[in-house]
Amino acid sequence: MSSRKLTSRPVDETLPDFGVLVFESHHSDDFTMSFRAHAFAKLIYVLSGAGTLETQTQSKPFQTGDVIVVPPGLRHRVVDAPDAPSRLYVACVSLRLLSFDRGVAERFEFVVLNDPHLTTRVAVTMRRMVYRQQTGDAGISLSMVSDAMRLIETVLDPRPNRRKKVTRGLTPDQESMRRYVHFLEDHFFEASTIDAAAAELGMSRRHFTKLFSQQTGQTWLSFMRGQAIRHAKKRLRETTLPIASVAFECGFNDLTTFYRQFKKHAGVSPAKFRAGDE
Repeated sequence: MSSRKLTSRPVDETLPDFGVLVFESHHSDDFTMSFRAHAFAKLIYVLSGAGTLETQTQSKPFQTGDVIVVPPGLRHRVVDAPDAPSRLYVACVSLRLLSFDRGVAERFEFVVLNDPHLTTRVAVTMRRMVYRQQTGDAGISLSMVSDAMRLIETVLDPRPNRRKKVTRGLTPDQESMRRYVHFLEDHFFEASTIDAAAAELGMSRRHFTKLFSQQTGQTWLSFMRGQAIRHAKKRLRETTLPIASVAFECGFNDLTTFYRQFKKHAGVSPAKFRAGDE
């Protein structure tokens, strides 16, 4: 993390020509902010502290680890809680970058997100953006725009009510695990290792493993393999893609491993499965 000087006023938010700006705003005890609105979308990750994000009609509390989505044109201000000045990561994204699909810009809403799986993904992306922005590399614009699109995809999850739906009777960790497992159904190919997954949810490996087994009845690796083979079956049935291409889509770089895992789960080889010899 940066040792950025504390500020009592908002940071200047002038976007570069390529339309993406990320900065850290570390507030002093006397930080004050007047209402302001922007033509761009703003995503805020709360590194530490607490307070409220106020509009002229609403006031939503935030705390450490939350992500705040501020739609374009919304007049807003940050009000820190007494004795809890905020340290924020802020990403500003020009709507010009979304001109390929006008519907995307219309889906922004003023919301505070606190799903640990989602907010950790936002934090990791913003850290990378801050680092790249500081390097001044020749390819910074491409990197920053790419990561900005990833941020927007994360907070504007198209699945209805995914962010808001909470299952009663679950502990916060159990709810985080439920959402993580649901996320894996469409993003199994993004997973790396069980240690990385546990860290993403802010859990120890042992606690993660226990909750994952309770949620799915399987180990993490078995579940991931099962999701990959499920998708492989779908692609084999519905397309004429070469088997090697299907294996790659499902996260297998080695064709021999794909054949072995597919036969283990499906009982037949990929070729026989495609031919209907199940």
